[in-house]
Amino acid sequence: MAKVVLCYIFTVDLLMIASSYLKKQKKNYHAVKDQQLTIAAKANVIICLMFCLFWTIYFAFAQMWTIVYMDIFFTFISLFSLFLICIRRISAGILLSQAVLLVFPVIFCLLFDVATPDRPRVAHLFLPAGAILGYLNYRRDPSFLQIVLIVLSIVCFIFFSGSSFTLENAIPLSENIRSHGGWISTCVATLMICISIYTMQLEIQIENTMAQDLRLALTKEQFELFYQPQINSSETLIGAEALLRWRHPVLGYIPAKDFIPAAETLGLMPEIGEWVLVQACKVLQAWSKNEETKDLTLSINISADHFMQPNFEQTVIAMVQKYGVNPARLILEITESIALNNSDSLIEKMHCLSKNGIRISLDDFGTGYSSLSYLQKMPIKQIKIDRSFVQAALDDKRGNKLVTGIIKIGLDLNLEVLVEGIETEEQFNAFKNNGCTEFQGYLWGCPMPLNDFLKQLPHFKP
Repeated sequence: MAKVVLCYIFTVDLLMIASSYLKKQKKNYHAVKDQQLTIAAKANVIICLMFCLFWTIYFAFAQMWTIVYMDIFFTFISLFSLFLICIRRISAGILLSQAVLLVFPVIFCLLFDVATPDRPRVAHLFLPAGAILGYLNYRRDPSFLQIVLIVLSIVCFIFFSGSSFTLENAIPLSENIRSHGGWISTCVATLMICISIYTMQLEIQIENTMAQDLRLALTKEQFELFYQPQINSSETLIGAEALLRWRHPVLGYIPAKDFIPAAETLGLMPEIGEWVLVQACKVLQAWSKNEETKDLTLSINISADHFMQPNFEQTVIAMVQKYGVNPARLILEITESIALNNSDSLIEKMHCLSKNGIRISLDDFGTGYSSLSYLQKMPIKQIKIDRSFVQAALDDKRGNKLVTGIIKIGLDLNLEVLVEGIETEEQFNAFKNNGCTEFQGYLWGCPMPLNDFLKQLPHFKP
């Protein structure tokens, strides 16, 4: 009983220290989640190392060299996984440590930890710790291998919990070793499970906090649009892409990629998307009254959840009419994931928007499962070549031929072809020579607040 109490006190103290450390180090949502996972992974690996080292020394004195060699082998693997985690290869490090927490207990259960009427086996208690740690890693970086390790850990835990199966050539540990070792193993396995569960709880708290903050951001008008210039082949300004930013009162500006996934999960994208649409129409209304900006287009990104709303097209058309905006100046950027639905209702929405003069652009073209069929069926006016093709087109002949082919297809279909991510004159000239007609990238300016964008207008060619 005293051993259990001491284990509980040690566990609580360790978790309180970890919680205090995380609160002090809090910077932003994703950094904190990575930090929590890193701490949990390091703690579990260090505990494994101490556990292996203890038993290596113990079994060395007992001259049980098979177990000693096995402990040394897994100790070195654990050290390497700790090294990977320390150099920020978190997923790889956790996968390796998870493999250790699967293979080591299974081998030990089959060869040494033989259940007796007086002493149950305990090595399998380490399997849930590996499964929980793997689940935390899967939430951060999903992979098929991760799922396999999690499922195997759970299946093996169930198997060894419900049976006393061992190999015929097993070498059972003595009752004296099992008497003390069983308590030690149980305490260590429990501690590792507690650390992983506590980390999961902290992640859920962070997600709840983000949900509350996102809802508050809508009511407090903390969102803001940044504008990145778009130019033609003669480097004349033709428009801009409006990019969403969250002006967090504590964390400062947060880019869309850091909060959009959470907003999608919470079902907030239709509401956020409608806010973006209103702001875009207001900006186009203001631009229409100025000689320098009246011919500029404005592109906005539309999420799948927002686009598939039953009354999406009517809302857009009504908004354009309300603000007296020239519909040809508004470009709705959709992703290939939306286009791949290829449903009749989707195509009908697009045709309705197109008939009312609103242009549709296919964003990140070539990064998904591109299909020429939806270019034929859907009234798409523009394709955007993803930035990932930019440097590849210069470094690789196959990449260059692929980009050239994409541009040719777009031009043959009478589509506007815009490439994003242009950062150098060399990249600009290469895509210009390949027939690309529109460009976007840091070469002409990074995303900036509206006032800064308007101040840059005199620097572009008339």
